[in-house]
Amino acid sequence: MAIKETLSSTDQLAKLSSNALKAKTGRNWAEWIEWLDNLKSDGKTHKEIVAVLADHVGSTWYRQKIALGYREATGQRQPGELLSGYEVGVSRTVPVPAAKAWEIISSEAGLATWLGALTEGRVGIAETFKTEDGITGTITVLEPGSHFRMAWKTEYWRNNSTLQVRVVGSKSKTAGKSVITFHHEQLPRAADRDAMKRHWQEKLSDLAEIITGK
Repeated sequence: MAIKETLSSTDQLAKLSSNALKAKTGRNWAEWIEWLDNLKSDGKTHKEIVAVLADHVGSTWYRQKIALGYREATGQRQPGELLSGYEVGVSRTVPVPAAKAWEIISSEAGLATWLGALTEGRVGIAETFKTEDGITGTITVLEPGSHFRMAWKTEYWRNNSTLQVRVVGSKSKTAGKSVITFHHEQLPRAADRDAMKRHWQEKLSDLAEIITGK
């Protein structure tokens, strides 16, 4: 297969480098792809590929990673696709310290900007909510000064997704900056991944305007 011929020890699939994969499993990506090709694995489902690997890779986690990477390399898996759906992450550096950024995003105005105006419930640990846009959710983790984690669902989705909103101090040499990150997991479809990427990028832009006073 042509794919394996282009993969070097520094290439990455399924967010795992060839070097790291070889250190743990004895083969890099090119070698695993060739091995699976020889077993006519192209076209097999993720579950079937994991089963093929069962007697050759001791770690369940690495069996999953190899199957994901193989399907990605052969065009059967799209970027951002996980076993539990799709994921997307966006971030933005803002010109205020992390404490100030957190104060803003967790304020009433900040929450209304990125979460939406609430019509039911409230934002607090183990609290449920509903917004005027029909978003429903439950706050599962709330670490003041650090991050929110919540179940998050539009009125059109059958199941909850998982949204994490985090603020960290910037590693930039220039002091007084921080990074706001939205990481959204368990999205139903590739189209939802693309839509949510645009959605959270817009919310970050709106938050940045509040933070900079523009």
